[in-house]
Amino acid sequence: MPLRGIVFDLDGVLVDTVPAHMAAWKRLFDEEGYHFDEQVYREKVDGRPREDGVRAVMEDAGDDRVLLAARRKEAYFLELIARGGLQVFEGSATFLAACHKLDFHLATASSSRNVRHILEQAGLVDYFTAIVGGDDIERGKPDPGIFIMAAARMGLDATNCLVVEDAAIGVRAAKAGGFYCVGIDRTGDGARLAGADIVARDLGEIEPLALARCFKSA
Repeated sequence: MPLRGIVFDLDGVLVDTVPAHMAAWKRLFDEEGYHFDEQVYREKVDGRPREDGVRAVMEDAGDDRVLLAARRKEAYFLELIARGGLQVFEGSATFLAACHKLDFHLATASSSRNVRHILEQAGLVDYFTAIVGGDDIERGKPDPGIFIMAAARMGLDATNCLVVEDAAIGVRAAKAGGFYCVGIDRTGDGARLAGADIVARDLGEIEPLALARCFKSA
C-alpha cells in the first residue's frame, strides 16, 4: 500500500516542550517528596498521560492525590509555556511543509490534553486534518488506540499510514497497532527506540518522498 498519511507525536517530535515538562514534573515531585531526574522522566513519565505519569512515580498515592497532583503539573506546565517555554523544531517544520505540498494527510496524536493549544501556540495547527489528545482516549500509550483513532479520523488505517515518535513507549504503541514507525532520537541513545523501523536524530534528516519509498517497500 502507498503512504497516504502520517501521525506525529507532539512533544519532542514537533515541538521542544521537554524542558518545560521536565521543570513542571520536577517542581511537582519535589513538592510531593519524590525523587525525579531525567532517567525517571524517560522510564516512567515520557509519553504517558499525566495521571499515569503521577502513578508511576507516586506509587503509594491514592486516586484523589494523583488527580490533584496531575492538575498541578498541568498548571505548572502551562505557566512555563505562557512564559515562552515552547520552540518548534526547525527540521520538523520543514518536514511538515514538504508533506503538505505532497498532499499527505497529517495528524497529531499526543497523550497531552493541551495538544490543540500547543499546536496553536506553535503556529502548526493548520497542517493537521486530525488532532487526537488525552481527552479523546481511555487508555494511554503503549496502548495503540490513540494512533488507530488518529488514522481513522484521516480515513486511513495502519496499512497506509505511519507514526513518528520519540518515546520508547510510543514506539511500542505504534508497532502494537501495526504501524510503520519512524523514531526520532535527540538523546544520542538510539537503542532505546530499537523497535522503530527507522531512527533519525531529526525529521530534517528525512525526505518525505524517500520515506514514502521505504514505507512502500517494507
